[in-house]
Amino acid sequence: MIMFFTLPTEAQVAGGDFQKLFDLYAMEDYDKCAFKAESYTRKKKYRRAPEPYMYMALCMYQAHLNPDAFNDEFKDPIKDALKYAYKFRKKDKDGELYKLNKRQIDQIREEALDRALFYFNDEDYFKASSEFNRILKVMPGDFNVAFITGVAMINARNVTEGERNISQALDSLKVQEQEGTFEKDDVTHEVLIKSFISYTNYLAGNEQQSKALEVITLGRQLVPDNTALKAQYKKLYAAAPEEEEEE
Repeated sequence: MIMFFTLPTEAQVAGGDFQKLFDLYAMEDYDKCAFKAESYTRKKKYRRAPEPYMYMALCMYQAHLNPDAFNDEFKDPIKDALKYAYKFRKKDKDGELYKLNKRQIDQIREEALDRALFYFNDEDYFKASSEFNRILKVMPGDFNVAFITGVAMINARNVTEGERNISQALDSLKVQEQEGTFEKDDVTHEVLIKSFISYTNYLAGNEQQSKALEVITLGRQLVPDNTALKAQYKKLYAAAPEEEEEE
């Protein structure tokens, strides 16, 4: 059974069937830990075990933070960390190991999000959508990221897949608004606001004013104190065609 304890600096994994991996990781010997974890992934006996992939993800994260601690040079360790985190979550069938180590996996998410958000803010939507999509595979229930990913895809002219992501995200965000369970994510919050504005501008520009008003209304309900969303709502409302009165 995997247990969890806290060190002064960060959380670590303890116990389990891969004590050697824990020992190496706890001693911050990330290079050897990654080598050993990768060797486990190649053995038929451990093919379905999630732990080696989790350690690979964590070690690749460490390679991003401190590349000098590794003998090999990795071209894109955060991308590698996401790849192994995705495989880890697929093999962690009941999700228990993820729950115990959520904070560590979230650190990978946050580092990857920083890069994706940079591309989004720089209006490089093709790179942004690729980065967000990788994150979404690891965190399929992150509907803030799903919505932002969809908006990035639309701006990158990948409209069909973008609309699919947006539709699924909006359905969940509506439920969260109705149940009062929506929580602000400090990492993605500013770009979530930009995404509501970008998407409703897209809808209005494609003669979908009613849908644009519906979406921006949801945005205001989720984040009622945001001035940018209020201004966008007023702009869209003012541009909406007046309904004809019945005779």
